[in-house]
Amino acid sequence: MLKRIKYVSRFAKPLQSDEIARLADQSAARNQQLGVTGVLMSAGGLFFQIIEGPKEHIDTLYESIVRDGRHTDVLLLGSEENANDRLFPDWSMKKIDLDERADARLDPLKSILEALVAQHQVMGRLTQCLERAIWTEMVSTP
Repeated sequence: MLKRIKYVSRFAKPLQSDEIARLADQSAARNQQLGVTGVLMSAGGLFFQIIEGPKEHIDTLYESIVRDGRHTDVLLLGSEENANDRLFPDWSMKKIDLDERADARLDPLKSILEALVAQHQVMGRLTQCLERAIWTEMVSTP
């Protein structure tokens, strides 16, 4: 069975289009050896990626992505443990750089990526408030 994960992350530092292309090319070469397919989308300092393949390879790749210094604020959006079919069977790593494409049809994709990251930030702040409230109510109050 296949495993598929989806995540979004921020660029740790600004990346030029040629750096993103090089990253995608390196990923495609490695993925082809591992039997992994997927897509890497970038826009406005954000990555969105879907990778799919054998579970052990996907888990290892995701761990390396989380540790990769080019990514920060990595947010796992979804994980499918027993995917039956590949979404991207012909793409060892398709790069879609929304910043270099002037196609207005793609603008909603940029907005969705930005909204995902903004929502994650809100959730982080709400979680911190909840933690503080629990600590205040349960720990500091006898």
